[in-house]
Amino acid sequence: MLFPDPSTDRLLANLDAGQPSLCAYVFSHPNMVEVAGLAGIDCFMADMMFTAHDWDNIAHLIRAARGTGISPMIRVQAFPWATGTDRRTVSDAARALSLGATAVTVSVGSKEEVQELMGLRDDWHRLIHLRRFDTAEDFPEFNRKTREGTLIVPTVESEGGLRDLDDILAIDGIRLVWLAAGDVTKILGVPFKYEDPKVMRLLENAVKTAEQHGAAIMYNMGLDSPDFDAMAASARRYFEVGVRVVGLGAMEWHAQMALQQIRRGAIG
Repeated sequence: MLFPDPSTDRLLANLDAGQPSLCAYVFSHPNMVEVAGLAGIDCFMADMMFTAHDWDNIAHLIRAARGTGISPMIRVQAFPWATGTDRRTVSDAARALSLGATAVTVSVGSKEEVQELMGLRDDWHRLIHLRRFDTAEDFPEFNRKTREGTLIVPTVESEGGLRDLDDILAIDGIRLVWLAAGDVTKILGVPFKYEDPKVMRLLENAVKTAEQHGAAIMYNMGLDSPDFDAMAASARRYFEVGVRVVGLGAMEWHAQMALQQIRRGAIG
């Protein structure tokens, strides 16, 4: 519970083994986390950037995740399309980790922002409201466990982040970088065409660069997935390119799609 490791955390285990992972986005209740976990989904992303999630709800989502093995990834608020570095982003990422998240993801505008965030891998405030190390002699082992169970995941969806992508992938300790599909396609001039040749070339090159540095790429499906079979086919294509984590979109969308499918079959 206190220190996520590959034996208890699906995302960490899959990254270690070079296996694909599916990430569901959760926008509401801890029950949705448990549903995704019981379905075998590997991780969930709770978005504090564009939803009403507060810190109390985040704590409950993380607690729900630990009961089903799904990895909690928290997206803290940021706005990479503005200039300058927001120190609040770093403190929010630290707070998410202190609540027990395996991963924090932050929309970044430069490699310098990522370098600041990477210092959190050695931050010791991990679930200190529940347990601390007993003596000073215990601290090195405590620090080792927190470091190994912490993922800092830069989200690249701004021109600055995309410009620095190769440098970000080369930063020591980076294991996963999320290319956020919607804004990346807009930057490339093919808005919301998620599998346009320009986008696929970017993905292929990013995967190669990431592999050179022992890292991996996350990419999400778009908003236009018409049905579950199409979603599965898209995920397979991304995995074949070498993407290691595919984002599935919001659980609430999936529930709507399932209910609509049932209604069409039952009533028309």
